[in-house]
Amino acid sequence: MTTPTLRPWLRIAVWVVGCVAYLAAIMSRTSLSATGAIASDRFDLTSDNLATFGILQLLVYAGVQIPVGMLIDRLGARAVLLSGLVIVAGSQLLIGFGETFAALLVARAFAGLGDAMIFPSAVRLTAVSLRPAWISTGTQMIGVVGNFGMVVTATPLVWLVAAASWPAGYAVMAAFTGVVALAAGAILSLMGRDPSRTANGESLGSVVRGTGEALREPGTWLAFTTHLITSAAFTAFVVTWGPLFLEHGAGLDAGGVGAYLLVIPLVGMVAGPVFGRATAGRPRLRRAIIAGSVVFQIVAWALALTWPVPTPLPVLGILAVATALGGPASLIAFDLSRHYVPGHLAARANGVVNSGGFTGALLIIWLTGAMLTAQGAVTPDDYTMALFRVAYLPMLAMLAVGLIVFLVLSARIRRSRA
Repeated sequence: MTTPTLRPWLRIAVWVVGCVAYLAAIMSRTSLSATGAIASDRFDLTSDNLATFGILQLLVYAGVQIPVGMLIDRLGARAVLLSGLVIVAGSQLLIGFGETFAALLVARAFAGLGDAMIFPSAVRLTAVSLRPAWISTGTQMIGVVGNFGMVVTATPLVWLVAAASWPAGYAVMAAFTGVVALAAGAILSLMGRDPSRTANGESLGSVVRGTGEALREPGTWLAFTTHLITSAAFTAFVVTWGPLFLEHGAGLDAGGVGAYLLVIPLVGMVAGPVFGRATAGRPRLRRAIIAGSVVFQIVAWALALTWPVPTPLPVLGILAVATALGGPASLIAFDLSRHYVPGHLAARANGVVNSGGFTGALLIIWLTGAMLTAQGAVTPDDYTMALFRVAYLPMLAMLAVGLIVFLVLSARIRRSRA
């Protein structure tokens, strides 16, 4: 449902707010993985500690997705998005000025909570502001813009932390997020009544029953599986293990890691709009892109893991493209949700869907860390490509099994609607 009373410039402005808010969320999500080596020295962290940060953040993120969907329906995406930005800014300050492992854990938990509130809100604001023909492309571009956040953390943040100090780097991050929150509040206030409040006036019991109804929709679980298999490896890569794999496994220096992470949003910038326009109203093409993306990721990872070290740049380039395509492919999950789930359950279904990739990423982060520890790797200095080859086997198995589940669910829904 769009909002006919919004002026054209305000429709675009609302969508831009969602994009920039998600950029701030990705900066927060990937900051500790980008500065993982520095954090390891500063706080004397082990491999298990580094994995714990990613697991906790994504556990909170995935765990609150359904409640966040309920809040969006009841309070509106505007209020939830602004609250998420404030929480993210506070978490960055706690990371910067905290001095213990416990403080970092609390900070990452709040980072996961704030992050979880931003993307579903941005998607919902896009759905009620843009024209229907542009919703798919607009949703894709939220992901494209957001993914540039990992470039900010991979290069400027790492440089700032090294050149100035750890507190200074994270204080700048918090200040940026705070400015985004203020600007977003000013722009979104021009909307008047928030049209995303679809459960306005409903009792809490009614909202809970609606969430249960969304969970019983087969389309919800098809979209959940889609989000998991396309984005889980990508998310685990950028949240925890990616920079460490590139540096200690593939043999890249800090500049090479930054360049690699720049490729991901650049590929997404091209693929996102193409996927958005190509899949609008084309269910068969959606399935082909989703399945093709997962197969490409499996092949690219197998190639990168088995190639002798130092890994050649063309091989890493293939992996970067495969990883990058998982991002825009995962956003097709929200097209599936809109197509197969009744509109009044949209935000609640999207909350379930958006937890898919993060649930998978949580498992990948934990299993990868456990496999590294089991092989005797205690700190990042112990990591080698040989250890990563074993550590990433569970991830490859998860992608393969998930792809089979997706194909089965897709076939069942097609038959039921034939």
